[in-house]
Amino acid sequence: MLITIIIFFIAIVSIFLMVMFRAWEIKTSRVETSPKNGRIFPEIYFRHIEKIMLYLTKHIIQWIVLKLVKYWFILYTKTKKWTCNNLPKIHSFFKKKTREIDQNRNSFIRRAVLESKMKIRGIKEKIRKEHE
Repeated sequence: MLITIIIFFIAIVSIFLMVMFRAWEIKTSRVETSPKNGRIFPEIYFRHIEKIMLYLTKHIIQWIVLKLVKYWFILYTKTKKWTCNNLPKIHSFFKKKTREIDQNRNSFIRRAVLESKMKIRGIKEKIRKEHE
């Protein structure tokens, strides 16, 4: 405790001496002061602000969309699970029928849509596994 008090007093005295030395320098004109420039802030162009706002908007919208999709799938999975357990007749009424897909006759766009559906199905299964 004594060492802390000694260090504190040494710091106070050294700060006082530094301020006194700076005042002496200014009083005797030993310091050259440069004229202050009127500008405090750098020039900010509208294009820079526009780029920053577009970047932030893109990331905010992507974050919102991904969160909405995630929580939609979570809500859908939990509702489906609850319906399956508590209301089996309604669950069997809404159960989807599977059909075979002929891969050779699909166009490029149809294949792209099917690939997207497969990816979405993967996300659904991942969420379903996490919440079971």
